[in-house]
Amino acid sequence: MEELIYRNNLNQDWISFIFFINLIILSAIFKINPPRFRSIIFFHSTDIHIKRFSNEKKFNMITAYNILCFILITSTLSLFLILFLKYNYKTVLFSFEYYYLLSLLILMFSTRYIFIQFLINQLKININFRIGILKHFINNFRFALFYLIFLLIVNSVEIKNIQFLLFTLCYLIIWIFYQFRILIFLFKSNPQQILYIIIYLCTLRLLPWYWFYVLILEPWL
Repeated sequence: MEELIYRNNLNQDWISFIFFINLIILSAIFKINPPRFRSIIFFHSTDIHIKRFSNEKKFNMITAYNILCFILITSTLSLFLILFLKYNYKTVLFSFEYYYLLSLLILMFSTRYIFIQFLINQLKININFRIGILKHFINNFRFALFYLIFLLIVNSVEIKNIQFLLFTLCYLIIWIFYQFRILIFLFKSNPQQILYIIIYLCTLRLLPWYWFYVLILEPWL
């Protein structure tokens, strides 16, 4: 019994350490660009940053601010998967599994981004498609930030499985709603590029997650 309690405490310690690292990342993001970070809490403020980028000839997505946002997004997803397995399958996972998931997600998202940029350059897709991708990234960071707070609460206060699932489901529905708004924006801005939008959705958004589930998550279930 004492050994079980000790192992459980170790499990809690490494998760708390990950939350502490995420807090440091958030502090660094705020220090790099305080106005942009503060505007995250307002959903309508996305267009403020979009207007600034739309006046530039090229998007520079590879910045210190965006890289740290990207790390926080992947970290939040990894923590969600860890806690989801814990609440639904009573699976006890340790820091190795978290770093394993984090590394795979970073690899998957980085590869997808490189491929998307390659297609945009080769197909000479217009500026509105790039704006749609930027909106998608900003919304992902915003939702990851708020969901990370929820995960912190979950890790600190014991909640029921149904409560965890209901909140996550409602949050997912809201996220999907905002993603559809971006897709509608892309279609309205240039209906001729509907084929690119379909390819973007099927091959670059949905397919990687399917293989991630089949190859990584399913063996743990």
